[in-house]
Parts: sequence; structure tokens; C-alpha cells
Amino acid sequence: MRTVPRYAFPMTADVPILNDTLIAVLRQDLREAEWTVDSLETILSERACAALKRDQRIPALVELESRSDAAAILTRLFMLGSIESEENLNAALPRLRACGALALGLVTAHEKEKKNTENTADNGAKKNTESDDVRFVACCDLRPYEATVKVNDSCQETHQKVTWWIASDIPGGRSGQALRSDHVLGIGGASISLLEMTIRDRVDCALDMGCGCGIQAMHLATHARKVIATDLSARACAFTRFNAALNALHIEVREGSLFEPVADESFDLIVTNPPFVITADALRGEKGVLEYRDAGMRRDDLLREVVRSGSSHLLPGGILHIIGNWEIPAERNPDTEWGLRLAQWFEGLKVDAWVVQRDVLDPARYIEMWLQDADPRGGVNEDAYRAWLADFDAAGVGAIGMGFMAIRRHDGDEGDVHVRFDLALTGAKPRGIDVARSLRTLRLSEDLAPLRLERAEDVTEERHYVPGSPDPQVMILHQGSALGRSIMVGTAVSAIVGASDGELEVGQIIAAVAMLSEREISEVRTEVDEPLRELLRAGMLRIVEG
Repeated sequence: MRTVPRYAFPMTADVPILNDTLIAVLRQDLREAEWTVDSLETILSERACAALKRDQRIPALVELESRSDAAAILTRLFMLGSIESEENLNAALPRLRACGALALGLVTAHEKEKKNTENTADNGAKKNTESDDVRFVACCDLRPYEATVKVNDSCQETHQKVTWWIASDIPGGRSGQALRSDHVLGIGGASISLLEMTIRDRVDCALDMGCGCGIQAMHLATHARKVIATDLSARACAFTRFNAALNALHIEVREGSLFEPVADESFDLIVTNPPFVITADALRGEKGVLEYRDAGMRRDDLLREVVRSGSSHLLPGGILHIIGNWEIPAERNPDTEWGLRLAQWFEGLKVDAWVVQRDVLDPARYIEMWLQDADPRGGVNEDAYRAWLADFDAAGVGAIGMGFMAIRRHDGDEGDVHVRFDLALTGAKPRGIDVARSLRTLRLSEDLAPLRLERAEDVTEERHYVPGSPDPQVMILHQGSALGRSIMVGTAVSAIVGASDGELEVGQIIAAVAMLSEREISEVRTEVDEPLRELLRAGMLRIVEG
């Protein structure tokens, strides 16, 4: 007996439907199918997995087309865009079945099936002789995701890997169509960077501003008692609600622009991957632009607004994490002077901040990147390119910086704002613990002498000698993990780092180095002060408490 009669196909759902009962059934089916990140790596070769990361699906389709296990069927349908029979869908989701997947708006009838339905309704009989089995296509992208969460085990806190499933709009590269203006992205590179850099201390209340598919809010829910997620896009809010329900996470979702939905509230932790693309006004026609990347504000005013307004929504000691882009004036060196303009954004705020520029593009390359992002079918709209380039040139923009900001609100009367600007970090992605350390070391004591320091275990030293010379001409300290920094030092700093085992105070080691090198203590102290601070910020040295 047919589970879903041919005449019963609903219209394609705009977003997944929030039905708690059916979502619970779906979750059980996905678990029993063992559809996980690990299972994908088992059923797909390295070649196919690598191709998927390049948004190329053919190798994976070739490898899975003859398989009938649930994980393969789900992967083909929701990740690779294949057309699946009702029999396959029922086998992969034995409790939810095709009718439940239809009711949740996850699938719809293949266009050919819809035409057959119309022919039957018009003429009272089928006009084809094909199999009676209905075939389905996915209405959204759905895929497994591996998350690492904190777990309290008795008195000890540990980390545990769990599987979630994340729904989002179908990527343009798979649909072959231009993205709709309210397209909801899945988990992209910027999302992953923000996830990795977020400080994961346990907090009372947290906010994900500009939640998209909800992945940031979901991670917040693992270490925050209360989580609020906001987005201007109604469709983004719907996807976040669905994903939270699918993974049994409690997240309060509110629709609205920037911080308007939380106008009178403050948080211990705020994360945001806002629509930061710097778009020319001339490109905002009647159809508008993609909501996930453009907020409709001039130049990089959005990021400035997030910095200043977001800081006011932090509780004392609270942290704000931001991913974004910013303009660098043509008269400024993009490698050494990019932070001068951004420093103005922090004036008058009661915060400290660490700002990192991980990449910089000239306007032409920046435009090409985002024009190709808007239309994955290939090619570049030359009229849009001209208008966008003219906009940057008229504004005197020489380059666009791309990076992140970590902002901590003062928890007392700490005086003026402290902001540190770093460039590149040798390509390493900072983790939450790196960000926390960098924020702490923004306010090191003016006198390092009383501190006891300990060298990190992964620090090694490289020395370069002129042939025949007993003394090194160049000394470089390398960091094996963390940010992977390499910092050039002098002999005095090298000696202090070598002696930093947590037992002696910095002042005592400086005195010993001065005596051995027959130099004045004050001279050595002046020489090593800033390098030691840099090593502390990098995590090559740490302060021994007590």
C-alpha cells in the first residue's frame, strides 16, 4: 500500500517545519542509521571526501550510487542532491518514512512525479507506464556534524565528541541556480573560525547575533545556561529553531536587526558572524542583495556598529567575538598601518580588545571573490564589477582587511581602553584558550620583575652562526602548537626563557644574566621587557600564579 499517494504532494516547504513530535522521530532514525562524520569517512574514499570539500559531488555519487545502507541513501539525498525512491527513503528513515519527511518539509516529489500527478488529476488516469514508486528530492541540505562539548563528570570537567545534524539551504553549486536573497548558509569557513576562537568558559547567558543556521548558538548551548539567537532573516530563525530541536538543544530565537531584539539585555558572552561584506550602494537594486552577507549599511559601518553597540550589551568581564572585514585607506600601509582607523572605533569604550588581520585583499580581488560567491554558476557580472570598483575608488579604499576581534568589557575601573593589533599570526587559527590568554596579557604589570614565569613545553630554539664565530648572530624561538609563532630574540631573552621554570622571579634571572654578561641590570631589563611580553602573549611563556 502506498505510504504517500501521488495526489497528496504538498507544495515545497520554504523552510523545515517545526514539529517536535516528527523531529524527535527523525532524530531517532538518524541515530540508528549511524549517519555521522565518521561514517562518511568510512563509506567515502579520501578522494571523494576531498572533492566534497571543493563542492564537487560526482566522486561521492559514483561511490555511493549502488549502496542501499541508510547512511549512503541519506548522504546521496541530502548532501549530493540525488533523486531517491520512496522505497529507499522509507528504508533510510523507517519510523519517519517518506510521509514524515514530506510533512517536515525536508523532501518533495521530483518534478517529473509532480507532472505525473497533474496529468492524473486532469485526465483521470496516469499518462506514463513507469514504476508506481514515487521519487523524491531534498528541499534542504542536511548533514552530520561533529561537535566537541564540555561534560561535567563528578568534580572533573572533560570534553566529549557528539554528533549533530545541521539543516541549511542547498548550496548554489549543487542547485545550479543563483542564490535567493534570503539564502541560509550552512557551516562555512568563517563559521568554523568563529567556533574555534570562541572562549568556552561556562557562563550564565550568551547571545548569537546573526545566527544563520544556528551553529554558533548550538555550541553556546553546551556551556551557557541561557542562549538567545537573533537574526534579521525570518528563514534563518526558522532554520535555527529546527536545528536546535533536531539536536535537543534549548535556544531562544528572536527575529530582528542587530541588537534590537535584545535592546535592554546584557550577556556574559556574545558571538557574531554578521553580514560584513562591504557592498556598493549601486548594487542594491530592487531585488536587494544576499542577506547573509550584506546588512544594507554603508562601507564597513556595520562592523563599527557591532563593536560599539555590542560592547554596551556585555556584562562586566563579558566577551564579544566578531568575524569581519574592514576598509584600509589607500594612503595607509595595509600591513603596518591597517589598525590606525580601527582604533577610532574603540575610543571612549570601557573595553580591552585583540584585533587580528588574518588576510588582506586589494579591492579588485575582494570584488571578484564575492561576485563569484553570489553566483556559483561561474562568471562575473561585469556591470556589477565596474560599479563596485568605482565605489571603492571614490571612497579612497586601498585594501580590505579580513580578520576577527575579541573584546572584553572592563569589570571595574580599569582606565583607558587597551587595543592590540596583530597581523597574520603566520596563518594559524587561534583557539579560545589563545584568545583568552591574549586578552589577559593586554594588561600585564608595568614591572615584570616580581613575576615567576614558566616556559611552554613546545618551545624550541633555532640559532644561526657566522662560520668561525662562537656566538649566534640570529636566535629564533619556535612554538610547536598554539599559534605556531616564531619570534626572534636576543641572547639575554634566550637565557631568561631557558631559566624560566617557575622557580625564580624574572628580576632574579635578569640580575644573573646581567652579572654573567657584565652589563647593567637596568640595561638588560630594558632590552628584555617587550620581548618577554610578546612571548607571554604568544603563550611561549606563562605566569605561574601564587
